[in-house]
Amino acid sequence: MPQPRGNVIWVGQNSGMAGWGKAAVHTFSGPDRFRHAQEWFDSIAKASTIDDTVRRPGTGLTAFGTFSFSDESADVSTVIVPAVIRGWDADGAWETTISQTAGSAATSEPATPIGDLGRVTWGPGELDEDRFVEAVAETVDILATGEVKKVVIARDISIVSEKPMDERLLTARLARAFPSCWTFCIEGLTGATPEMLASVRGGHLKTRVLAGSWPTSGGHEAAEYALRSSAKDIAEHRYASDSVLHAIDLQASGPVRTNGPTILRLPNVVHLSTDFEADLAPGWTGLTAAGAMHPTAAVGGTPTDRALEVIARIEGLDRGRYAAPVGWMDAAGNADWALALRCAQLDADNPHQARAFAGGGVMDRSVPQQELAETEAKFSAVLRAFEPPSA
Repeated sequence: MPQPRGNVIWVGQNSGMAGWGKAAVHTFSGPDRFRHAQEWFDSIAKASTIDDTVRRPGTGLTAFGTFSFSDESADVSTVIVPAVIRGWDADGAWETTISQTAGSAATSEPATPIGDLGRVTWGPGELDEDRFVEAVAETVDILATGEVKKVVIARDISIVSEKPMDERLLTARLARAFPSCWTFCIEGLTGATPEMLASVRGGHLKTRVLAGSWPTSGGHEAAEYALRSSAKDIAEHRYASDSVLHAIDLQASGPVRTNGPTILRLPNVVHLSTDFEADLAPGWTGLTAAGAMHPTAAVGGTPTDRALEVIARIEGLDRGRYAAPVGWMDAAGNADWALALRCAQLDADNPHQARAFAGGGVMDRSVPQQELAETEAKFSAVLRAFEPPSA
């Protein structure tokens, strides 16, 4: 039985939203995609009659979006206003119905039972393990020249299931496995990310930067010690934090508050983590702030332009919407835009196929085999969604 597509799901700690149907949808591309998407949503909000008696983040007119990593990507960015949204937080639950004409019937909730995946296999994608190790080594040689300080190199894997993939099942498994992450499913892109790029409530911006990682295969304590002792990872985190701090300085109406670096523990990996907070200056939104920060040094490199050139030449992948902003915004100015990490893109034409990405920051001290091990640890996170509960 064909599995449903087109659901939108966003789950954070003690809150979340699920939507279906499309009251409005638009695609965007190019370097101005974030600004154009915000203008499109603003025009819809201006023309809408909004009856929101709940008045909490995510209530009323709300849109969900997923954006391409690259300005030149063939994968377009998409923003969706669902016809029906059901949300919940610590204070209760709500339902929002959105229609283009007054009095029109809301789209019914999909009644298709959630289906099992059957046998699942995965294997090399366009950039296999050997080529990834070579790409890291080539990047280290480039870093030795001093032209660029850090470059994030990613690789991909192909996932094939016996039965059609059900995005609801995949998202539920990820939410259960990673309760401290933000779990999402938008336009077939499903994942659980630990990195929040731009969360806005009442004009107040919060950002989390993750850079510097260590697999927990030897235990969390050993991984934390190794991470805190790694000059390579400490320097990598500093570059990522500096890139975000510089962007926030241009958006903030006052001082930027910083907390970190600290250690963020996940089941499969530990990260160096720094949180930033600031009040946004007039004219900035969560989406435009996210667009201005993207790509941070945590997913691109530093300096940005030079790092992106190396990625295009050495990595050579169209990352699609991997490592780019994904999230939601409402008409009251609240928003959550995270980085699409630990994720898989379900094939729009073949319901039995998906593609997942994982990457790591390459520095002049990087060891290619260690970078490969880091990607393996990150792949293990998203692959949990494709494994049966007993696995």
